Order: sequence, then structure tokens, then C-alpha cells
Amino acid sequence: MTNAVEDISTTKKRLKIEIPTDVVEKEYRESVDRVRQKARIPGFRPGKAPTSLIEKKFGEDIKAEIIDKLVPRYYSDALKEAELVPVTMPDFETAVEVKRNEPLSFALTVEVRPSVPDFNYTGLKVEESVPEVAEEEIDDMIKGLQEERAMFEAVDREIREDDLLVIDYVKLDPSGEKELSSAKEQVMNLGNKLAPPAILEALTGRKKGDVVDISVPSFEKGEAKEEVPGDGSLLRITVKEVKEKKLPAIDDEFAKDFGSETIAAFRESVKERLVQAKKDKAAGEQKEKLLDSLVENYEFEVPDALLEHELEKLVVNEKYSRKKTEGQVAGGGAEKLPDEEEDSAIAERLRPKAVHSVKAGILLDIIAEKEGIKATEEEMKTRIGLLARHLQTTPDAVINLFVTRDGSLDTFRRTIRDEKVMDLVLSKAEKTKGA
Repeated sequence: MTNAVEDISTTKKRLKIEIPTDVVEKEYRESVDRVRQKARIPGFRPGKAPTSLIEKKFGEDIKAEIIDKLVPRYYSDALKEAELVPVTMPDFETAVEVKRNEPLSFALTVEVRPSVPDFNYTGLKVEESVPEVAEEEIDDMIKGLQEERAMFEAVDREIREDDLLVIDYVKLDPSGEKELSSAKEQVMNLGNKLAPPAILEALTGRKKGDVVDISVPSFEKGEAKEEVPGDGSLLRITVKEVKEKKLPAIDDEFAKDFGSETIAAFRESVKERLVQAKKDKAAGEQKEKLLDSLVENYEFEVPDALLEHELEKLVVNEKYSRKKTEGQVAGGGAEKLPDEEEDSAIAERLRPKAVHSVKAGILLDIIAEKEGIKATEEEMKTRIGLLARHLQTTPDAVINLFVTRDGSLDTFRRTIRDEKVMDLVLSKAEKTKGA
């Protein structure tokens, strides 16, 4: 095999590959024999048809089979020999043709991962701080857990702002005569403050059995939580039941629900959880800073294909986010956002971010290969299980979600691998005490 590599740029190469005549001829003869054994040609027993007839009838298929078999193999060998890592599919400059008693020659261009000379990811400096937890933070977390275990008991009194109501409602047209919609036995938690203020105000002070007519307001807008006039329709609410929130006492019995024998032991357990959460958050921030440092420390050209792919993704995400925000703003009647930029203008603005992301991905790939870091099937299975529980669905549904969105689980697998890579980089970093 003869190979020649021409540098078009640091990230784009032209490869000229020549597969020797004897290799091509050997493959040709073997392919003809395979076809001969399978072919059913009138007048000849299986395997006995002459070569000339096989070539005439199946010649193009035989040549296509040779190309499919030899070209990928020799292309892969050429990449290894030149120590190149492709980041795109190759672009063949001319059609690949098999000719008898001639070498099989072809040329192609391909974008490759740039080399990063003297790349070092150990001993990087990163600031480390000792997480501290205030007593107020422990109190707040325990109060949150107390709220989660609150019970609601029926009471016979006027409605207060934190009560839970069971209601029937009917939505009527402005005349109050035509029913537009209705529902029975609906639960309304006034404590979550999701209902419009006009409804909260109208219900507060009422009692079980009361019927309240309310002019339907629109949804609140913006952060000012102002109301705008509704469409004139009426909401007739019948209060079926009033329930009062009852919080459990924060005592030893409460602590036992969380696996602690005493409230003192429970507070210590909560403190440990808060400390660990702060450590995890700090580690995440440290890894972000370390990756930023690596990107800034090493200057290299990024492949155009990777950059364009990343830019396309960023533009799509920004446009989706902007559209979602504009929808929320329009629904609240607030000031309209500026006119949308052209895709090219958005791409140009996001280019530095895209370059940073592509460079980071390249460096993570290099570290992962050098250290032999991969996401194992067990790690994949565990992470998918955690996501399934978090989303209250099945592992198969999570897998389908990623496959539908990304086409495969490769992106998910890469995310786990990258996390492991940065865990390694952090473990090899030099920790310095923060202020």
C-alpha cells in the first residue's frame, strides 16, 4: 500500500491511497468465485459457469463489492499510519474504479482532529474552599421537609390564604346565562399562590357552601404580577370543603421518619447533606474553571465541520429559547422583545462560544483516549435508571427520548465519559485555599 498525506490545513488533509495490484486481483478472483458458487445460470451446473460469463453478468456487482471491502480497510490503515483522527466522513475527489491488473488508487479529503503539542492536564491550580453550613440553612431545610409532610384537615370556618379548598365551578358567558365549561370536586391550594389575586381575594373570608361569582381575570403578567381585564366571562365557584394545613411537630418522632432516632441526630444528618451538596456544587464549579483554563492555555485551529455543527446547534437553541420567552411575554402583555436577528448574525455573535465548546470537546477526547476512559454499560444503565426515577417514567422511555432527540445514545454516553474525564483532571489538580 502506498500512502501520501498532504496538509491542506492543520485540520484538513488530502490522502492519496494506492492498493497494490496483487491485492486487488486476489480479491477480484475470490469475489468471482463467491458469485460463481451462488449464481444460477441456465445451461451450467452451480459453480461451473465460466469466468467470462460471470464477469459479463455480475461484473459491476463484483467491483462494487471489492470497493466496499478494500477501500474502508485501507483508508482506516492510512489514518492509523499517519496518526490522524477523522472528525467527518471523507470526501472522495473522484469516483473509485476497479480496473483489472491495475492498482486501485483514489484520493480523498477529510477533516481531522488537530494535534495539541505538549498537552498537559495535571497539576493545574484550582481554588478550594471549605463549605460551611449555617444553622439557619439547617432550619430552612427541615421546615421544607415539614411542609412536604403537611396534612390538610377539614374545618368549619372562614377561608384563609393558606387553606386547601375543594370546589365546583362553572364558567359562564358575560350574561351569566350560558355555560361555557364546568368541573366538579376540583382541588385548589391557595397556599401555592398560583390562582390570580382576584380569585384569592374573592374567596378569602368565605365559608363552606358559599357560591362566589367572579369576573374572570387574565393571567398575571411579568414580575409585577398585575392583572389585565378579562373577556367579561364569569366564574361561579361553589365551596364544597375548606381544609386547614396541619404541620407535623419537629421532634424525635418526626426525625424517625427520616431514619434518625432523635431530632439532634436528624439535624446533624441534614447538615451532612447540605455540606455534601455544597461540596458537589463547588466541585462542579472547579471542573468548569479547569476546563476553561485548558481551553485558554492551548491555541489550536478547530475543524470547520465541528464548528459549523456546534454553531447550528447554538443558533437553534437560542431561537427556541427566544421564541419561548416571546410567547410568555406576549401572554402577559408586556413589552415586545426586539426583532429577531438573522441566523447569520446570531451565529457570528455565538461563534466565540462555539469555538470554546469545540476546543473543550477536542481536549476531553484527547484525555479520554490517553487515559482509556469510557462510559461503561453499567454506568449507562445506572444513569438511565436515575433519570427514569426522576422523570417518573421507565428506563425504556428515557432511552427512546435520547434516541429520538439525538439519533443514538452516543451523546448521552459521551456526557458520562466527559464527567469521568473532568473528575480525573480535578483529582490531578493542585488545590489552593480560597480567601
